[in-house]
Amino acid sequence: MRLVQIQKELDLVADALGDTPETVIPAHLLRRGLADAYVAGSMPRFDAVVVQSHPWLEEPWCFGSDAFILWELLSKLDKWGQRDMSPNVPSYLADPLSSLIQQEENLRVRQYGDVYHTLTRRVNSFIAPEVRQLEMRDADLLAEFRKDPHRLGFKTYEDLLSNGLAAGALVDGRLVALAHTNAMTENFGDIGVYTDDAWRGMGFASAAASIVARRIQDLGKTPAWSAGEDNEASLRIAAKLGFVEVWRRVYLNTFRA
Repeated sequence: MRLVQIQKELDLVADALGDTPETVIPAHLLRRGLADAYVAGSMPRFDAVVVQSHPWLEEPWCFGSDAFILWELLSKLDKWGQRDMSPNVPSYLADPLSSLIQQEENLRVRQYGDVYHTLTRRVNSFIAPEVRQLEMRDADLLAEFRKDPHRLGFKTYEDLLSNGLAAGALVDGRLVALAHTNAMTENFGDIGVYTDDAWRGMGFASAAASIVARRIQDLGKTPAWSAGEDNEASLRIAAKLGFVEVWRRVYLNTFRA
């Protein structure tokens, strides 16, 4: 078991994960140097991999088929045991990993579903006069809206606008809603949306996300969307745009008893 941080090796881990709706975000972060990988086994094949992103240390992605090996990797993570963690795991490993964590760390575990969608037909378009695609000149607006570009999946706002896609609602010269690609791979573009509380219910997120999804399709890629099982607002937008559920994983939310 070893920690992988060299970019050439991170690329190999991303290759080994493959390009699917459930791997698009961790693979993207690995390729952009925004995540570390804990690997059991030899590359390009591996027994298990845990991907820990720099902006979301508490939400590592776990890939593999053996709960015991994944637990060994999880226990080595940066910040494990120092804060509540929520590893994202395959559904079939949720119960055995929960039991191991409870036994080994005396932690409580609450399972929380993570729902994955894709859009394989033309996106349903929505229009709002305040919403448009964002360009390089809008980097400062992005910086005001989200203080850390890493949490948008890119090292800089300029990187997002040149190598990803974004659209947003502008009111009085200020960005109040945003849809953007959290991740871009050869086959997929994963979309995230955010709306300031005061501007929810205006249709801004749907209009912005439809622009981003259409641009992803124009590039010959498939739009992807993931949301928590009870995130009704996000799931509702995905359904409006035409996304269909294709997969589920599980967050193991850990906390002290």
